[in-house]
Amino acid sequence: MSRQLLHFVFFSLLLAGSGCDQAPSLNLETTGAKLVVVSNFTRDKDIQVFVSRSQSILDEEREEYILDATVEIYEDDVYLETLELVDPRHQTEGVPYYTTRRLTPKVNTTYTVQVEASCCDPVTAKSRIPNPINFLSASVSDFALDENREEEDILVSYMVNLSFEDPSEEKNYYHISLFQQIHKYILQEGDTVITESYLRSLAFDPDFNDNGRVAHINGGLLVEDNLLNDGQVLSFELPLNIELKREEELLGKLFLELRSVTEEYYRYFAGLSRQKQSSDSPFSEPVIIYDNIDGGLGIFAGYNSSVDSLYLQ
Repeated sequence: MSRQLLHFVFFSLLLAGSGCDQAPSLNLETTGAKLVVVSNFTRDKDIQVFVSRSQSILDEEREEYILDATVEIYEDDVYLETLELVDPRHQTEGVPYYTTRRLTPKVNTTYTVQVEASCCDPVTAKSRIPNPINFLSASVSDFALDENREEEDILVSYMVNLSFEDPSEEKNYYHISLFQQIHKYILQEGDTVITESYLRSLAFDPDFNDNGRVAHINGGLLVEDNLLNDGQVLSFELPLNIELKREEELLGKLFLELRSVTEEYYRYFAGLSRQKQSSDSPFSEPVIIYDNIDGGLGIFAGYNSSVDSLYLQ
């Protein structure tokens, strides 16, 4: 999870904890601080847990990360491991987190996280990793390159066509992410020399939202199935526009990720995304952010992932 997203997560949870659905009060007294726990985990990877302390909505200081917490993972009620603190701040711009070292998370196993710290009451949460879902098809169409603009950037547009099968007899949730590879280049003696490559997360306009689709705050699209689609093939046509620096950047491959996610993952990030999207309008209705941390704030949610890639030309 990116540092920028973590900052917005903690601030949004603060708003949620302050009761956004109620009329403002002139009483500025605050309730006791709560632990804020944020963790998204998947199969065969360490579980990383970010722990901070909730702050007053009037507090302008940065997030207070907890360095003395005891973070434990259980399989149902069976103890598995105490997580280890990693504090990278003296070396990088990262933030502290707690991580497993021995656990290999499995699909459809319920994991419980328990967090205790001297500042706040203990908290717990449960989640699991759903079964993976693979793309049935993925292709690109309607590729267009607009080099006649007066701006320094070139506009590239194309349509991404995706499909996958929605498992029957259960409610399912997904997070579709697209990452465009960009090559930076120079010309040397008539040859194109790649000097650097990076991935750009592709975001969708909130106008794309409907009852079962939400543009994710950090890129991609959150999708909720419905009874009409149960057990059927879900198909998507996703229009994309990308700006490239003229005579400096080239398109590489398009990487696709399909996450099958838990209900708590979907509800949490859908609420977080809608709140960010509505914050630009003073007339928007307040958005209450879902969380599943018993006794605190935040999210502990599993997901599974499958990936694919496409050449654009």
